[in-house]
Amino acid sequence: MIDVKRSLYVMICLSAAFLLLLAVAGCASPAEEEIIDQEEEEEVVVEEEEEEEAVTEEVAEEQEGPLAVDEWQNPTDLIALLNTFEELEWTWTSIEDGIETDSFTVSYYHAGSETVNGIDTSIAVITFEGQDIKAWVDQDGNVAQLEIDGQIIPGEQAAMMLDGMVMSLFWPFWMVDEYDIRGMLEEPPPGVEWSTISTTQEQFNGVGAEVTRLQLKLSPPATPEGEEATVIWAVADFADLQMLVEWRVEETEVDDFAFTMSVDKIVLR
Repeated sequence: MIDVKRSLYVMICLSAAFLLLLAVAGCASPAEEEIIDQEEEEEVVVEEEEEEEAVTEEVAEEQEGPLAVDEWQNPTDLIALLNTFEELEWTWTSIEDGIETDSFTVSYYHAGSETVNGIDTSIAVITFEGQDIKAWVDQDGNVAQLEIDGQIIPGEQAAMMLDGMVMSLFWPFWMVDEYDIRGMLEEPPPGVEWSTISTTQEQFNGVGAEVTRLQLKLSPPATPEGEEATVIWAVADFADLQMLVEWRVEETEVDDFAFTMSVDKIVLR
């Protein structure tokens, strides 16, 4: 069950099947007249065409679904960011009674590599509200050190601080996992009705992607009894990876609260 109220509260607080056609072929007796043979061949052709049409319709119906996301990427930790993206930027906007009330932007970029205390690390820089958080991360995702406001924070203390920061700053992506959006895209559960709004070609810093926008109407049992919501999800397909690039809550019964999360910049590695 998707608890819309709980999920929104957490977010606010944290800042084909495919079928094969079996052709039916008929054989005429050598003793039959030529006209009978021709009639039987015509009947077989008509029968095969009818079966092909039926199978095509059935395949179309069974393949109908939001999206196939075999190469899904959802950056919820620094090692995922460092391995996949050179740059990533997203913006959150709160909407109350149809009016935008608050907005903030979080950006990340890969700042190269450096050896720290004998450990080879990659450097991630996250910027929020004009403040840079610089992290040195090894290939296993361990944090060698942090730098905040010019102050170096080493080892275990850095790791403890960074875990909370990353979860807070990238919580919309954490909520992608919480909602199991990948699973919902591939096989929507009961209480989720979807429709495709558009499929367009869009550019992200010169890299083209096919962006599919879906409208989902959520109701029980996907939501708590008596609660409903309408959301828009936009999924970008870069051929070798897919990811959520927009999340809009248009209607909800949680205190007339709505929001938009949009990925504004993507530079892949």
